[in-house]
Amino acid sequence: MSASSSPPARSWHGRDLPHPPKVFGIGLSRTGTRSLTAALGVLGFDVVHYPVDRATHRTLVAGSARFPLLESRDGLTDITVVPYYQDLDLAWPGSRFVLTVREEESWLRSCRTHWERPLPDRGDDRDVRLEREVQRFLRAAVYGCHAFHPERFRRVYRRHVADVTRYFADREDDLLVLDVVAGEGYERLAPFLGAPVPDEPFPRLD
Repeated sequence: MSASSSPPARSWHGRDLPHPPKVFGIGLSRTGTRSLTAALGVLGFDVVHYPVDRATHRTLVAGSARFPLLESRDGLTDITVVPYYQDLDLAWPGSRFVLTVREEESWLRSCRTHWERPLPDRGDDRDVRLEREVQRFLRAAVYGCHAFHPERFRRVYRRHVADVTRYFADREDDLLVLDVVAGEGYERLAPFLGAPVPDEPFPRLD
């Protein structure tokens, strides 16, 4: 949320917080994280999907959850924050976490296609070398490999969902498990974040 529209720090679900809460999308690749990011934007949250910048890269390499972007943005989504969700929970008390999930076989097929796809030539001035470095770092950190291996991916997916669910046990106000691909959307996301349900379709992005 922008500074003018952010809820007061002391009025988020009745909790006394030192700052407005952040929102983190901690689902794995190809679970609807782009759609989630777009939907959060509609709800007024200024979040960044899979940031590729030098400050974020330095933070990742240092093994830190103190992402500089969080000083001015409302949150982050995708595997950038997957290894750090517990650290972020401690660093930003009162934050909300959205775990996007997907039917396993559909997810594996999507991952295979995505992993075999080269980085697109977008015709802009982005630093392709930096993007590749971030990509390789995160894929190794999250999946333990650079190439697509279905059985490893399956184990990583199951372990991640189980670990997140266990970590947030008895904290239903802090974690939302959302299956965007299966059609879940604003009717669950908006109430979770204390926002009105928009009168428009939920974004469906590849």
